[in-house]
Amino acid sequence: MGKFTINHDVKQPVDEAFEKVQQVLSKGDELKKYDPKIDCSFDSASKTCKIKGSQFKADLQVSSKGSGSLISVTVDLPLLLTPFKGKITESLVKLFSKHLG
Repeated sequence: MGKFTINHDVKQPVDEAFEKVQQVLSKGDELKKYDPKIDCSFDSASKTCKIKGSQFKADLQVSSKGSGSLISVTVDLPLLLTPFKGKITESLVKLFSKHLG
């Protein structure tokens, strides 16, 4: 499996950013087009989320960075899907930018 990390800075404070990420991922419409079996489990206390799909796993964490927040997603892909790393990165950054700026 190939692991890679995507980091995205947002202007919202940690609590607000995590709440928005939780809303977007819970609704799931945008990610389900890539994997209809996606499942997210959130931990509000630690501001983390474990994402599991049929072909991948990912860990998301929202942490404080300056006056805003940092969203960090570590994606674990099987070797056969590593050519899609760029597309996955682009899609997640676009998703976060759309909903969090």
